[in-house]
Amino acid sequence: MSDRSPTPKRKKPARKPVPAAATGKAAQRVAEAPKPKRDIPVVGIVFTLVALALVAAVLLTGNSGGGEAGEPTVEGEWLPFYERTDGDSAIGLAAPTITGADFDGNEVVLEPNGTPTAVVFLAHWCPHCQVEVPKVQSWLDAGGGVDGVEIISIATSINSARENYPPSEWLEREDWETPVIRDDTGNTLHSAFGGGGFPFWVFLNGDGTVAVRTTGELDLATLEQVMLTLE
Repeated sequence: MSDRSPTPKRKKPARKPVPAAATGKAAQRVAEAPKPKRDIPVVGIVFTLVALALVAAVLLTGNSGGGEAGEPTVEGEWLPFYERTDGDSAIGLAAPTITGADFDGNEVVLEPNGTPTAVVFLAHWCPHCQVEVPKVQSWLDAGGGVDGVEIISIATSINSARENYPPSEWLEREDWETPVIRDDTGNTLHSAFGGGGFPFWVFLNGDGTVAVRTTGELDLATLEQVMLTLE
């Protein structure tokens, strides 16, 4: 047996409780600690404002025909808006009379004169119109068309900010020989005939009444067939 007496165990000193008031004050100091300030990205704000100003300028400029638009006049009742339905409410109605000018300043008049007329509204930026124009011109160059039926085109929705501008140069490149009337910056002629999409065709009898209206590209067989039905 060992003659050593057992070593007494040391007691750990008791921790003094933290007063509740002190704990509350410490928490309050943490809560009241100032938050770090964030720098305002001034450069980003300025860049955004400049970008918005440029967009607005482009939009406002695009509303101008850039000198290509005309100042035509319209007489008579406007046709109702064209809707792709089985029944067109404009059929049989008298189309308004238009007096305007082509890109050379020559006067062009669309009025009831006893000659049936196919009126096509063209927008220079419209890809379907860019297909329609050379197709119809090639047809005419090859001896197509219908005797006694005239074709008149309206250059409308002229926008200097959009592609394939100006329309005068576009139609000249395509050797477009049909008479052209320049619409104004508000597209008044297109609206007066109830236009929707492009190209927009309006076929008129000799007395100026509407026979057929349609929008979109026309195959040549259909175009000729409709022209043959005009009176």
